Amino acid sequence: MKNLNLISLLSLLLVMSFYRCDKQSDEFISDLDTTSFVEAFLAFVFDQDVEELVDDAFAQESYSSKATEISLSSNSAKGPKRNFKGDRYGKCATITVDEENNMKTVFFDGDCFGKRGQTRTGTIVISYSETKGEIGSFRQVEFDNYFLNDVQIEGVRRYEVVDLEEGVDKTVQMTLENGKMTYPDGSFSTKSKSISKYITYNEEERVSTSVTGNASGVNSDGTAYEMEITSPIVFTGACAKELMHKKGKIPVSGVKRIVKGESEMIINYGDGECDFIAEVTKDGVTETIDLKEIKRKRKFRKLKS
Repeated sequence: MKNLNLISLLSLLLVMSFYRCDKQSDEFISDLDTTSFVEAFLAFVFDQDVEELVDDAFAQESYSSKATEISLSSNSAKGPKRNFKGDRYGKCATITVDEENNMKTVFFDGDCFGKRGQTRTGTIVISYSETKGEIGSFRQVEFDNYFLNDVQIEGVRRYEVVDLEEGVDKTVQMTLENGKMTYPDGSFSTKSKSISKYITYNEEERVSTSVTGNASGVNSDGTAYEMEITSPIVFTGACAKELMHKKGKIPVSGVKRIVKGESEMIINYGDGECDFIAEVTKDGVTETIDLKEIKRKRKFRKLKS
């Protein structure tokens, strides 16, 4: 009986030892807080969302059929409010145009539900140059109490055409000043950046966007960081519908490097496949993640093979 109890005790100690080692291993692997990654990812896809929305505000001069209905506000100097074609940003999303001052204002009156599942509230003010589609043409975007998916977005974004190829494909320099994202829990991150976007078109329809450049800022944990795109990050029109998600547009390829103090994080979006998979490497540990599932203030978990 004593021998049996001794064997049981030894077995228990052995199991506990394995559990402790395994637990330590799991803690080491999971000690990659997703917050920094998610904040960097959200800022990136939100940029694409805002840019697409601004493009739509300019591309749809005729807007939807509802725009032809003259409202009581039609005597306003800024003209009547008009809807986006197909209500793609929600029925409560409208635009006013002030041609005299080269300004468009996009209103989200209440919680506007977009076609991809995003919610938006607040106002976006777009000022623009007299010229369009030429080198030197620009658009400047500012926000007034604007929220995308419950995240408040602030800052001044400027897009300027710096190069044209055969009058179609273009390179746009984008700068962000006083960028700030405030999350539902009240925490916030800040950013400034300068990036270059090479955009290709086919009969005025965007085919792909290739992004390069760098950024710097402070994460919501108060830690300063530097970001550099080491391999162009690419978004494609062909994958847009397949990768439709309320977080925003998902890149199909590209690599960026984020440095915080002595820590380094590499984010690899893949090699062109239309999927939500990315690889995150931090201090030599690599994690494969699903961009649909990742959330702030959660730990990465090593996937089992």
